[in-house]
Amino acid sequence: MSFPDIITISEDSKRGDSFLRLCIDRSPLFICTIATTETAAIPGISAAGASPELICYTAAADAEALYYGRARCLEKIPENPQGPPSPVIITMAAREALDCPIVIIDAGNAIKPQVPLLTAGQQPGKSIAAPVAVENARELLAQGIMIGENLGKLGKTLVMGESVPGGTTTALALMEVLGIAAFGKISGSMPGNNPSLKEEVITMAMAEKGLARGSLAADPLTAVAMMGDPMQMVQAGMALAASRHVPVILGGGTQMLAVAVLLSRLVEQKNIVNLPDIHGNRCLAAVDHARLDHLGIVTTSWVSEDEHADIRGLVRQLPLPIPMYAARLNFAASRHENLQLYEQGFVKEGVGAGAMALSAFLYLRMANNDLLPAIEAVYERIYLSN
Repeated sequence: MSFPDIITISEDSKRGDSFLRLCIDRSPLFICTIATTETAAIPGISAAGASPELICYTAAADAEALYYGRARCLEKIPENPQGPPSPVIITMAAREALDCPIVIIDAGNAIKPQVPLLTAGQQPGKSIAAPVAVENARELLAQGIMIGENLGKLGKTLVMGESVPGGTTTALALMEVLGIAAFGKISGSMPGNNPSLKEEVITMAMAEKGLARGSLAADPLTAVAMMGDPMQMVQAGMALAASRHVPVILGGGTQMLAVAVLLSRLVEQKNIVNLPDIHGNRCLAAVDHARLDHLGIVTTSWVSEDEHADIRGLVRQLPLPIPMYAARLNFAASRHENLQLYEQGFVKEGVGAGAMALSAFLYLRMANNDLLPAIEAVYERIYLSN
């Protein structure tokens, strides 16, 4: 399959082509899982909002924009302090072009968005520096599996995005304790990705908890509880369960690579989800019968080609062979300076932007030059109109 603005990152091009063929046979359904954590409040960790006070509103505002075209919990959707807008504008433009239905899933968000949603968790995540970062990890897995079972039966390709401020830090932490050498390789929302601060915070947290790289590879539930965030477990459960029925696109860069590692470890350690409670058999069935050939990861080219990261190196370390792709987006020719800032390394990804852009390329045979005017129109509607 030849699409000029779809990049296949994985080395196995045959597997990659096969997954895209599976996707194109079913129309897309966009799912956005939102959550907040105290990790995002660590100074310098997240740029997902114009100020630290607005960070906790970011995910709720993104969800509201997807439904109503604007935020309701705030006057406008939070933007990066340097001016580039939320990547939700990319998702919105692609969704409008595709006329794609959406589902919002709350995995534990501090601010409840004013939209219809499914609730998987009530507790926002604590900081990875706290003794336990995700207190309800097992329940989140079960909820994700139940939601994935039902959405998978709708027969659509599930495009699963996220909005979790500070999520690249929790993603990096989770990959490390699950056995992936991720330090120095992840992308983030700021130029250069601020790796030293993130790695310092994670190293200190791991040391305080007596953890090292790979020390929780055989216990993924504890890995999320100690070093992760609520979204990760919900997304992993949904993807595993839904993959039994339909193709599933994990929409994101660093964060979805972490989810891919997590669900891989769950498959490897399937006995750990055979729990003696109401969810035990359902969890085991979802993990035991997951279709790995129905799973793929999609991000933007700002992430995959980030010279300060090594996304291909991370893909090569995935415990199970899950293909990865990128939508080749470029805002250099945009008439708006704040959109051009994406080309300087700001924002890069979020709210399933890469996956929805790729969906527009795949289903509508669009290219970057076709989608950019639609993105500009959404930007003008949200940020420039009175």
